[in-house]
Amino acid sequence: MSRLFDAVLDFFFPNRCPCCGSFIGWNSLICEKCEGSFETADFCRKCGRKPCICEEGDFDCDGCAVAAVYSGSVRDGVLEFKYRCGFNIAKYFAQPLCDILDSCGFTKNADLITAVPMSKKRRSLTGYNQAEYIAKLISKKTGLPKDFGLLKKAGSDIFQHDLSAEERRNAVVGKYSPKRGHADIAGKTVILCDDIITTGSTLSECSRVLKEMGAKKVYAAVLSGTPFENRSGDIPAKE
Repeated sequence: MSRLFDAVLDFFFPNRCPCCGSFIGWNSLICEKCEGSFETADFCRKCGRKPCICEEGDFDCDGCAVAAVYSGSVRDGVLEFKYRCGFNIAKYFAQPLCDILDSCGFTKNADLITAVPMSKKRRSLTGYNQAEYIAKLISKKTGLPKDFGLLKKAGSDIFQHDLSAEERRNAVVGKYSPKRGHADIAGKTVILCDDIITTGSTLSECSRVLKEMGAKKVYAAVLSGTPFENRSGDIPAKE
């Protein structure tokens, strides 16, 4: 019945590739051309960066899984996902991301899944939080419970693509805090989801707050990442 519904829905609202906008089958997520251009990279499983910069010691997550390189078709798909409800890119990379989490042992040791929160202003404009959507997909595939009532974001919106790495780190300090009435996470291991990692400042700050709330460990799960040498920054902020 679900497949029939999807087929009928596609007749009235044709399915499109989130990366290039071309028409695709109702049961497809990405067109073959874009899928063939996707680039994967060996991001460090600890700091989530390429090349690894663990020696700098500025990342509070205990590990990081990154599914794809933020460039080309992936970049186009992520931006479509970020601003125009292009959910197919997240659905496509959900399983590869889960595979990385499993291979690193992150899901085996995790107790729950959460997401980098979005400001109320930004949420009212988009109607959804893309990081939460990724978390829901991973929760469904792994069976781990999700909890989006742990963190909140306050303050004015800042577009981080105009900031240097140091400015990005300073910009997120104090932006995230425990949500009133949050669940007790003392001694628990949390998987923290987001759509993009650049300098890692946002994930690191959220992880720091979660650990102050009692979390034993925090692992990051990210749809895409920007190699270190390319972080000149055309990526809009997580607002």
